Amino acid sequence: MNEVYSGAPERLVIPGDTIEISGEITAGSGTIKVENKLIATQLGYVKKNNSTCYLQACNSAYIPRSGDLVIGYVRSMRGNLWMFDIGGPFEALLPMSLSPWNAKFGDLEEHMVIGDYALLRIQEVDSQHGVVCTMKGIGLRKISTGVVEYIGSNSTKFFIGIEGKNLQKIKELTGCRITVSDNGRIWVEGDENGISQVRKISHGFTYSSTPYPSYDLIKSFDKKMEEI
Repeated sequence: MNEVYSGAPERLVIPGDTIEISGEITAGSGTIKVENKLIATQLGYVKKNNSTCYLQACNSAYIPRSGDLVIGYVRSMRGNLWMFDIGGPFEALLPMSLSPWNAKFGDLEEHMVIGDYALLRIQEVDSQHGVVCTMKGIGLRKISTGVVEYIGSNSTKFFIGIEGKNLQKIKELTGCRITVSDNGRIWVEGDENGISQVRKISHGFTYSSTPYPSYDLIKSFDKKMEEI
């Protein structure tokens, strides 16, 4: 079992709360030590990893990192750039030079238009949070088949499961090809019935009221996986 969800149900704390944990504890992310007391500095769930206590923020969103596999859609175009929404705080840029096409300046619409989805990899995130993507690489492409669904970047590890076991089960049950991206979107290819099954399985993640899935939601999903 993942250490985050082992033991007792999670405790939600708000800034200023004292976190009661026995033993010698080191203050981790979202906590500080004041007069040997552990104090929360943000809204989140209490987590413990060995001797470190930290908080999993309830409002945590996807933060792009170099090397991430992402699914984005074109929001705008300018000159020799496609601007993608990847679910992060900033748009991602795809220059013509990093696309799979030999596009000329001003010919962007011949290959992708506003609303088109693509599977990309983040090549660079600079100090000003500028994100540059590439479509040059194995499997990277414009998405023209199947559907794109959202499960949230904090839910992907549970959807995939330990050593990919959950994802493999879902693929075998539905007969669908499923690509899970680091930014919390999944690309599902299959027949109508298979896609519908994937949607039912991922429904809790898709419509979660918080960016981080709740303890009960994870338990419910684990039960689904045990029944497959």
